[in-house]
Amino acid sequence: MVPAVISDEALFKTKISVTINLTILITNKLDDLKMRFLSVSIIVAFCVFGSLVQAKDQPLAIGQATPDVAMKTVTGKTVKLHELASDKKNNSSGITVLTFWCSFCGSCRHVEYPLSRLATKYRGKVAIMAVDSSVGESGSDVAAFLKEKKLTMPVMMDTKGRVADLFGAKMTTTTVVIDAQGKLRYFGQFKHGETNLVEEAIKAVLAGNKPPHNKTAERG
Repeated sequence: MVPAVISDEALFKTKISVTINLTILITNKLDDLKMRFLSVSIIVAFCVFGSLVQAKDQPLAIGQATPDVAMKTVTGKTVKLHELASDKKNNSSGITVLTFWCSFCGSCRHVEYPLSRLATKYRGKVAIMAVDSSVGESGSDVAAFLKEKKLTMPVMMDTKGRVADLFGAKMTTTTVVIDAQGKLRYFGQFKHGETNLVEEAIKAVLAGNKPPHNKTAERG
């Protein structure tokens, strides 16, 4: 399932395209050489700027350092990614695992209990949590759902979808594993069949090795 995250990238590209087309139309009507040059310069400037924005919006690749993005707990407290990694009481290894999830996603029902058990299994050693990037869901709604379903994993709120966009996550249940140095080490499915791909990645990173699969196709 795709989280309800809206990006401005498509709108921005459309605006650039319209501007370029209008500029070309004006240029074709002009005879003055200086005006032609000015119009072409505008086109070049928009193309360069558009390329820079697109490059900036590229999702993180495996091995890249993760920016220190902020999320909120279900009670509204702001927590930054580096705080999760540096909290030695709750995360002695410095490894952070984020699984994109929401309370109304059908596919999430298949991974939320394994995720909750995994968070309990590695409690104090690895920070394992869900991230809710859906629009319109409140922290209190999520807290009530967790209580009703007896789920114990922590959940972070990412209602503007910035964390999902950062990793390029398009579907819920997509999971990322970040090592103690803040580098992305795994991106993809939580599990495949009976194979828990995320726990495989956690064990490998804990041992100082590369995960057997560092990237898998998303499957919501």
